[in-house]
Amino acid sequence: MLGLFLLLQSITPASAFAVVDTPRIEAVRADAASTSAPVDGWIDVTLPDDWSTRWPTYDGVTWYRVTWKQSHLDPDAEPAAFVEYLNMAGVIDFNGATLVRDRSLVEPLARMWNVPRLLALPTALLRGDNTLTVRISGMAAYQPGLGPVHIGPMSTMSALYEREFRLRYDLQLFGLAIGVTLGSFFLVLWFMRRRETAYGWFGALQIAWLAVAINQISTSTWPFTTTDAWEAFNTIGLLVFMGCWGTFVLRFCGRRWPRVERPMWIALALGCTWVMLAPHESMRNTRDVLTILATVLGLGWNVAFIVFAWRRDGRLDQRLLSICAIAWLAAGVHDAFVFTRLLDSNMYYSTLSENLSVIAVAFVLAWNFVHNLRRIEGFNDELIGKIDVARRELADTLQRQHEREVVRARQGERLGLAHDLHDGLSGALVSNILRLEHAPESMTPAATLAAFKELRDDLHLIIDTSTGYESGRNSLAELLVPLRFRMTRLLEGHDITCRWILGGLDTVFLVTSASLDLLRMVQEALVNVLKHSGARSVSIELAAVDAQLSLTITDDGVGFVQSPEQPTAGTGLRSLRARALRLQAAISIDSRPGATTVHVRVPLVASAT
Repeated sequence: MLGLFLLLQSITPASAFAVVDTPRIEAVRADAASTSAPVDGWIDVTLPDDWSTRWPTYDGVTWYRVTWKQSHLDPDAEPAAFVEYLNMAGVIDFNGATLVRDRSLVEPLARMWNVPRLLALPTALLRGDNTLTVRISGMAAYQPGLGPVHIGPMSTMSALYEREFRLRYDLQLFGLAIGVTLGSFFLVLWFMRRRETAYGWFGALQIAWLAVAINQISTSTWPFTTTDAWEAFNTIGLLVFMGCWGTFVLRFCGRRWPRVERPMWIALALGCTWVMLAPHESMRNTRDVLTILATVLGLGWNVAFIVFAWRRDGRLDQRLLSICAIAWLAAGVHDAFVFTRLLDSNMYYSTLSENLSVIAVAFVLAWNFVHNLRRIEGFNDELIGKIDVARRELADTLQRQHEREVVRARQGERLGLAHDLHDGLSGALVSNILRLEHAPESMTPAATLAAFKELRDDLHLIIDTSTGYESGRNSLAELLVPLRFRMTRLLEGHDITCRWILGGLDTVFLVTSASLDLLRMVQEALVNVLKHSGARSVSIELAAVDAQLSLTITDDGVGFVQSPEQPTAGTGLRSLRARALRLQAAISIDSRPGATTVHVRVPLVASAT
């Protein structure tokens, strides 16, 4: 709105202000070294004046003379002069006294073409006929000459000056600051989120526009050493800007036209090369051609933007931004007329409309940000709802699974208890029954008491199996002693020679359940030898070797009637395999008449945890 207000102010005619008419304005060419106005050769001109329309190839100095009578001024008001602009650099005298002088009147010329001047006219110098003399150094390629000059009271001239200064400097500087700030912001946004290419191109075009817009406020050619170099730089900025603008339009509208984009950028690169290499004599025509082509290109992209936005698949943010494109179209057409000298002015509106574009794109960015944020919030709410449902379903599933695991655990405990009863109490009962059958006279009260103690020890083992999982405080060698004693006595009581070979067990400490499983495997294997093998000798080898326990039980009996691998194998074999599975052990059974071997390898790492 501020830009629109100032824009409307800029087209308010000067006659709206009570200024004094300038009855006569004259101009004359002079030598570049001249320090005073020539006496002869003056011709009448009108302001604004571009001397290249009269002297198309003239680069040098032109003097302008503005004369009026004192009677045209209010005698009670402080007199002042307001000069809208002069191009490029100059000196202003009033009745022979210098009022202002630009710092560089030779190449590189000071760039004062867009600087308004407010000059207080000393009352001591006022005469009946007054003369304001302006000496201007300029080049035909860059619209040299003098803008409108107004003479009147200081209050009226100050109002004119303040309005013009806001338009020509304050608003331009404000636009540059916004453009650089938001352009840098968009570039950072693109760098952090590379898929937002539209905003990356918008940031790039804002930086390119800096090379164009800085021409409005710069008063020197720095860092260049000639006016031509500065103008070439300015033209290159315009070409790059138009390329970035076109690419932004395509990306913002979700399109990629490589067959259009690639030739466009090649042509723009050739244009940049052309203007950099152009000699001074052809600089005007080169800049005119490239600027007109760039303007046509930019206007074409504006039209394309409007068409894309208002097609059926256009988004709301595109349509909002396309409204601004109408203002850019109007400003571009006006500036094309000014540049081609079809309009007597040196005021360009593209820099003003560019402020509108920056603010509009920032608004669209905020719009998209809020829209995406609302979508994310809605998605979060939906996700939270789905998570709650999934959490409840998972809790129900885990509850059912827990119940099943409890049932399995109970069944496992019952099965383990059955195995313990079979392997422990059953073996002890069988051995005592056999003693009663074959040698009842040996069951003295002391022997009966010993049998009951065996049953007691087996019950202790069963109780420990069901309650203990912490590391045992006794080594495997200590735990093996009672079982070794009982089984040796039992086997030798049935004329079976028993040989034990042990190694490295003093340093083996297993969790209680693992120790009991291992002892039960030894006990079960020896009970099977006693009950079924008919063997006369048995060998038990148990040793800790290379981080594992190796158990080998060998007898010289008749062997298995059927293969031990068959599913119909007896309870004792199934118990052996079940305990081996719990110990993560490998078990193998080799059986033939005269030699049966049970070999078990238990990893100590798994059994000690």
